[in-house]
Amino acid sequence: MKKHLTSALVALSTTSLLIYSCGPKKIDPSSYPITPEDKKTVEVPEACKAYYESLKVIPKVAVVDFTNNTTFDAAKVVQAQGARTHQGSSAAALGIGATPTGVGVAYAGAHKSKTNVNMEAVSREVNAKLGKSIASAVSAYIANMGGAKVFTRQELQKVLNEQKFQQSGLTDEKTLVEVGKLAGVRYIITGSVDNVTLKWIEAGKLKEGLQQHLGLAGTLLAAGVETQEGWNVITDLTIKVIDVKTGEVVLAKTVSGREVLGKTPTLTYDTIIGGIKKAAMDALDDTKTDLSKYFSIKGYIVQLRTSPDKKERYALINMGSKNGVKPGDEFFVYAFEEVVDPLTNKVSCNLMKLPVTLEASDQVSATQTWTVTNGDEKQIMRLRLGQIVERAPLKKKVLGLSF
Repeated sequence: MKKHLTSALVALSTTSLLIYSCGPKKIDPSSYPITPEDKKTVEVPEACKAYYESLKVIPKVAVVDFTNNTTFDAAKVVQAQGARTHQGSSAAALGIGATPTGVGVAYAGAHKSKTNVNMEAVSREVNAKLGKSIASAVSAYIANMGGAKVFTRQELQKVLNEQKFQQSGLTDEKTLVEVGKLAGVRYIITGSVDNVTLKWIEAGKLKEGLQQHLGLAGTLLAAGVETQEGWNVITDLTIKVIDVKTGEVVLAKTVSGREVLGKTPTLTYDTIIGGIKKAAMDALDDTKTDLSKYFSIKGYIVQLRTSPDKKERYALINMGSKNGVKPGDEFFVYAFEEVVDPLTNKVSCNLMKLPVTLEASDQVSATQTWTVTNGDEKQIMRLRLGQIVERAPLKKKVLGLSF
């Protein structure tokens, strides 16, 4: 119980963050006139000009099918179908699936009179195709996040066909790097579905403990616990990102996600497979911060507006929803400096991160975003037109209750 209450208290703190969050800031840039300070443009040293060309380079990413290491794949499912004849009122269900006491044939019924059930077992072939489904979901996830051009399955398959490769053969890193080079992509993303756990969560005692020890807050948490009760499916994934240019695995992470299937006494195979896929997507959210470091989006400031007291400043950046920008996203700002090596006299460009951040407001168009500057008065006045901005690593969503 103590362990459960500790988990619940952690959830309470995250819930509080949600309650007091105000969401994306609503602003009116036109309320501030453009001042002479707002028209100042950054001076870009010759050695740093090439950096602007690099902003046009968006890495290509190919996602290959994940390896399915679970027993949930091709299977023969037996289902029951037939007719019922009864006198009076009754309800009954018969199927093959999971019940709170195990997995197999399950029957649930409530009778007020005699019922005759004539059932016939019918089998059908199914294939969960978890590896393919997870890969497709990862592709959509990367595309929605922004910062990368996702190589479509059709494009990748064309390369595989031309080189007589099979998706099933893309298991070792050396082959993946070879395919990546042939496809002209910078990164290959792959991984595996490692384990699936199906368990029944009984939250009655936990709810009582929360209400008893935490009062009103416990009552609110108990309501959250109620939504987690019943069948829960947990999916464990391993995700790898391979840099095709170097052949290195730059990211390898094992994550776990959960999906609540509900309190139904019988689960069909299709319901379980659907839950596994949704739990995998929940697990994928744990990689958001890591992935966004490799697939960051960059641009620059195109307009500035400052309040008369110089305590507030808005910056318009040349990135919008097409680039993956969403209200609330945070951006770093960089200043340029030309550096001369005292021994070799070689000139290089140094980008210095300013002690200022930009936060995307509610005004996000397809190609531009108005941001609110966060920093002290002296620092926000250091902003200039043309300064490079880069989205900060994304944060995963707030987690719910854990058991």
